[in-house]
Amino acid sequence: MCGINGFFNYSRTSISEQENLIVRMNRAISHRGPDDCGIWSNITRDVYLGHQRLSILDLSERGHQPMVSPKGTVIVYNGEIYNFKILRKELINQHFFSETDTEIILYFYEKYGHYCLDRLNGMFAFALWDEAKKELFLARDRIGIKPLYYADINGIFAFSSEIKALLFLPWIKAELDEEAFYHFLTFNKVYPPFTMFKNINKFHPGHMMVIGENGIKKYESYWQLSYSDYSSLLEEDLKDLVVSKLEKSVQNRLLSDVPVGAFLSGGVDSSSIVSLMSKNTSVPIKTYSIGFQDSPSYDELEYAQKISRQFGTEHLEKIVTPQDIVEFLPKIVDIFDEPLADATSIPIYFLSQLARENGTIVILTGDGADELFCGYRSWMRYVKLYPYYHLLSKLPKVIRSAFATLYGTINKSSPYYEILSRLSKGQEFYWSGAKGFKESTKHSFLSKDFIQKVRGKNSYDQVLYYKKLFESIQKNNKQSNYIDQLCFTGLKDNIPNYYLYRADHLGMANSIELRVPFLDHNYVNFALSVEEKWKIRDNEPKYILKKAFEEILPNEILYRKKQGFCVPLLEWAGDIMVNYVESNLKVFCRETGLFDENGLKKQINQTRKGNIDYISMLWTVYFLMAWMRKWIL
Repeated sequence: MCGINGFFNYSRTSISEQENLIVRMNRAISHRGPDDCGIWSNITRDVYLGHQRLSILDLSERGHQPMVSPKGTVIVYNGEIYNFKILRKELINQHFFSETDTEIILYFYEKYGHYCLDRLNGMFAFALWDEAKKELFLARDRIGIKPLYYADINGIFAFSSEIKALLFLPWIKAELDEEAFYHFLTFNKVYPPFTMFKNINKFHPGHMMVIGENGIKKYESYWQLSYSDYSSLLEEDLKDLVVSKLEKSVQNRLLSDVPVGAFLSGGVDSSSIVSLMSKNTSVPIKTYSIGFQDSPSYDELEYAQKISRQFGTEHLEKIVTPQDIVEFLPKIVDIFDEPLADATSIPIYFLSQLARENGTIVILTGDGADELFCGYRSWMRYVKLYPYYHLLSKLPKVIRSAFATLYGTINKSSPYYEILSRLSKGQEFYWSGAKGFKESTKHSFLSKDFIQKVRGKNSYDQVLYYKKLFESIQKNNKQSNYIDQLCFTGLKDNIPNYYLYRADHLGMANSIELRVPFLDHNYVNFALSVEEKWKIRDNEPKYILKKAFEEILPNEILYRKKQGFCVPLLEWAGDIMVNYVESNLKVFCRETGLFDENGLKKQINQTRKGNIDYISMLWTVYFLMAWMRKWIL
């Protein structure tokens, strides 16, 4: 796990102090790799590569990057290739100078070219300079676990693991991308290829790129989901596969030359990972949990402790106090140079900090299970209501519009109005990850000038993109259904753009590596192929996963109500956020031209009145104001 940077001045534009620039880029992301750093340059070709190393495999100097092969191919790489030892055996006559997975990527590229990506099982983002072809080759892993950003401006291609490093380049300006901002208000995240910065782009998961002497030559997907038919399997057989395939993924992710531990909430997902880790290690693993001082309704520690006792882990806990949150709030915009309005970042940050303080450099998490196995209660409601929504969508548009207009006169802020509004426009029922402001609400607090600038833009385009992507996938004779669509969209949308981005930046802010066994691409193919009847059954979400672990985990863990990472944000920091927003509101609205001051005041007043539904909206506004002051204004 590391940080990578670089630029390729393919147009030979005049740049001063190139090596100093790559050094500054490295320093900007030194938290991603505090163990070592390096730079490499080819002055003739105007190529500069930088690397910050977090040593996980082969802790010696032989793992130093940028790494150069005997043929002159150069790589900077962030991630882990879990099958590198198997791949190493295929290179029979190859001389190796390290025990790293980095070296495997170099040699497999030299042997197979771009097709080397088909052989790699892991999480990665890398850039590779091919001296023979005079090309820069970049790739991001299939699921999007590791981030990769780039900018192609005035004949100079630059890339990095984090946006903040790109902003050190003098030809890249920190300008707001207004369309990305408009969509962010709905989704609380930014979709690729957008970032919140104009002219800075984000790699799609599972994509590769080639940059030659005339600029970007190729940018395309190299991986697609592969659905299989498991309809002939009995429940017992399917349960065995759920566990055995996940165990294989966990075994792969125990690969490390530094200590490996786990985040443990006491829920199904993290508990299943801990159970399989304990089975496949000879010494007790360290597990980490979090609680909140004097806030029992947010506390899951007793369940985490129960799992720890069952599997004999070395368990450590962090009790977060109100003062901890107060001190952390200003840091969050330093960590998220690309905005993510998510209050659950707070506990994940403190868990990552706790792990690092206790010498655990690699952490396994349970992320991804809910999306693969349809584990959200809210999704169950969508599944139940979708047939009715689909039926109503067949009504004449004039009738659907009349329903929406009539309800809008009663309460435009109601979620029911939003549903009727979508129905009237013939849109999808479920908008993946739309946890921010409703479309009908955004215009109530955006300035008239900004609304004019984004005229014709519709956040529904993001929803439609993933729907069309789902419809384009070959199902191998598997009949698709609404649950399949929900799970697919969760994988392609929420997982990389929300959960994995959050995990990467919070983990790396504390110099630890987070690994996600549920998101091994082979396991993803399997889980998404499981029939819908095994995902929701007997009114139980994530049915087959829970059934598969009944002989391993207690029912108290498997079948208790899902709690998730919750934070006493309103109780502990509500006043701080309200005061910050109110005291900066007038100047902020004037400086940015984005918001209508009176419209925003109405949103804040709802929080003052104790409306719990508005706390997430307050957090979004607070975060955006603080973020823009840090990165844009």
